Amino acid sequence: MGTSTSSSGPGAGVGFDPPWLDQIGNPLIIPSVPADEPNGNNPRETAPPDQPLEVNQPVSVAPARRFANARREMGIFARTGDEGHFRKAVGHYSHLGMGGAKNVAKRMRLSARTAAGLVSFFQTVRDGTDQRINQWINALVARTSTARDVIDEIGRLVVSDGGSLDEESCRNSMNGAMSDLLRIQPNVNLLKMNDADIWTVVELFLANEASTRLQLDIGQLFESAKLDPKDVVQRVNEMGEYMRAEIAAQIRQLREGNANLDSRQMATVIQEALANTFSVYEGAI
Repeated sequence: MGTSTSSSGPGAGVGFDPPWLDQIGNPLIIPSVPADEPNGNNPRETAPPDQPLEVNQPVSVAPARRFANARREMGIFARTGDEGHFRKAVGHYSHLGMGGAKNVAKRMRLSARTAAGLVSFFQTVRDGTDQRINQWINALVARTSTARDVIDEIGRLVVSDGGSLDEESCRNSMNGAMSDLLRIQPNVNLLKMNDADIWTVVELFLANEASTRLQLDIGQLFESAKLDPKDVVQRVNEMGEYMRAEIAAQIRQLREGNANLDSRQMATVIQEALANTFSVYEGAI
C-alpha cells in the first residue's frame, strides 16, 4: 500500500467537507454493463445522481494549525514506529484537524459508497445473477490471462472516472486491496470469492483509503530526507495494518446486527464504521 505525499494538505479557513465532492460521479454500486455498450449508452451518464449519505454533523470552518498536533505525533511514529504515537496522530487528525469523527466519515463518503459497490459487485459476479455481468465476465476471461488484468478491469468498472483525486485514490486503493488479497491467498479467484474474502478486500480497501487520506491531509512527513526509505515503506505498511484492524472490528460489529442490506444501506453502515473507527482513535488523546 502506498500513495504520493506531495500535498501539504488542506489549510485553515476552509470547510472540512469540500462542496465539489458531491459532484463526483457515483461508483457503480450494482454494475450491470461495461462503460461501452453496443448501443453506445453509458450507465454512468444516465443513472440518477446519488444523494449524499446523511451525517448528523454541521459543516464548519477548519481552525488555524489544524494538523499541527497530528503532524507532531505522526513524525514521532515515522521515526520510532511507536503505535501509541500513531494512534494519537490519528486522534488529533480526527478531533481537531477534521472537526470530529463524523466529519472524517462524511469526507470519506465516496470511499464508503465504493466499498459497498465492491461487495455488491463481487457477490453478483460470484452468484451469476446478472446476465449482463455474466457477459462482461465471459468477455474479460476470453481476452485476459493475468490477475493484474482482471484487477485493472474491475477497477475501471466499479470506480467512476471523472479525473478527481478522490476517484483516483479509490481506484488505487481498490487495486492495492485486491493485489494484497492475492498476496495473502495466492489461489483465490477474484471472480468467485466467498463472503469472507470479499469483506477482506473491503477492509483492505478502506484501510488504504484511510491511510491515503491521512498522508494527503497531514502532508509531506514521509518524504523527509531524514527517514530511511526502507523505514518509510515499513511505516506506511504499519499504518495500513493498524487501520485495517480497527476498521475490520467496527465493520464486523455493525454487520452482526444488519443482515441482508442493500447497497445504499451497506454504504451507510460502512460510513458509520468509519466514524466509529476515528472515534476510537480520538480516545487516545
